[in-house]
Amino acid sequence: MPQNVYTNYWINRRDNVVKEHGSYATEEAARKAIKSWWELQKDNYKNVEDRRTNSGALEITYGDDNYYYRIVQREIDGRLPSLKVKLRSPGEIESLRKKLQLDEELFLYDELAEPYRDRLLEAMGDGKKVQEYIYDEYGRLVRPI
Repeated sequence: MPQNVYTNYWINRRDNVVKEHGSYATEEAARKAIKSWWELQKDNYKNVEDRRTNSGALEITYGDDNYYYRIVQREIDGRLPSLKVKLRSPGEIESLRKKLQLDEELFLYDELAEPYRDRLLEAMGDGKKVQEYIYDEYGRLVRPI
């Protein structure tokens, strides 16, 4: 059954790069995801502007017009990804840390403090995707697993 979702895209006009950040049930949830991402990255933009395009998409600019977010309504078949995360057991965490040769400054999603996990889940909108990355102690992405 088709359903309407709102998908966040980060756009770098200068280098012609478009990155999908996640899809959400409402436009407000998509906007909140962007704000959560900024909180995690410790970004504090003062001149944030929202504008509606002719196609109905919402664009959020923040400083340099070459970089912005676009929230686009689209229709998908199926459902949005689950927001539930099955945390790894302590043994699984230790094993994966050894396999990935992680030092003390790098963390798996499961090891982060709960407020960071909550923001990451809100920002990415996918309970499986959050476990596919390695983070610093503040929940900022370092690299994919």
